[in-house]
Amino acid sequence: MNSRAAITVHRPPDEVERLWKSAGHGPGAVGDVDATVTFTEAPGDRGTEIHVELGRTAPGGKVGEAIQGLVATAPLAKVKDELRHFKQVVETGVVVRSDGSPEGERAGRKFDQRPAQPLAEPAAKAGAR
Repeated sequence: MNSRAAITVHRPPDEVERLWKSAGHGPGAVGDVDATVTFTEAPGDRGTEIHVELGRTAPGGKVGEAIQGLVATAPLAKVKDELRHFKQVVETGVVVRSDGSPEGERAGRKFDQRPAQPLAEPAAKAGAR
């Protein structure tokens, strides 16, 4: 399974590559994933494109990939999180957070969501009109 992720950062390629290597961001943060990272100039003088290509399948083949997807540890999702966070830190100096998700957006958190549930008591008793 070859998977790819990419993002554009609004900084020159040499600066982005230096920051990437010094900040500890990237595929190394997601375990023993075989990844290739390349930095190219974005078209139209819009910064730098960071491309990450994952080349290793999950342990256990297709079954391992399915299990990783269920437990939210898929390497591609983690790499995308890392790319987003790297871009935020480089461009704004912080990882953007909100009151709704103070830990920041993570792919794993999305798996913890559940569908809407009906109220335990009827709407009239809950104060709805």
